[in-house]
Amino acid sequence: MSSVNQSLVVQVGVAQAFIEQATSYFRNVDGFDTEGIMSHLTDDVTLEVPTHGVCKEGRDEVRQAYLNRTDTVKESWHGNFQFTCDEANARLAIRLDVKRTNVDGSQEEMDNLTLLAFKDNRICHITVWMSGENSLT
Repeated sequence: MSSVNQSLVVQVGVAQAFIEQATSYFRNVDGFDTEGIMSHLTDDVTLEVPTHGVCKEGRDEVRQAYLNRTDTVKESWHGNFQFTCDEANARLAIRLDVKRTNVDGSQEEMDNLTLLAFKDNRICHITVWMSGENSLT
């Protein structure tokens, strides 16, 4: 195997690790498993939703934002992921579909973009552009 191919294998491995982490994170979001979500995050994590002017800093604020989802969201599904990985900067861009049933029975379908930054193999920054109502308050 040439050095170029070896490098590609390493890159695919890192990208795959980021993708697996993101997939597990979204599985926890859909399962309303706050501690599962938190297991993916660094202590100094930041959560931003620029489309709604939200910025949460640190584990306590971010945990509360996910706990608050149950005030408005009954069920959710995040899927049809399209991943783009920037290994050199430890970032993953994800375009995804979201289907959500709110506690009032209304349903929403959204086209979202999530950017994740990684530090020490955990997510340190989450930026979410939502096309619909924000549930992370």
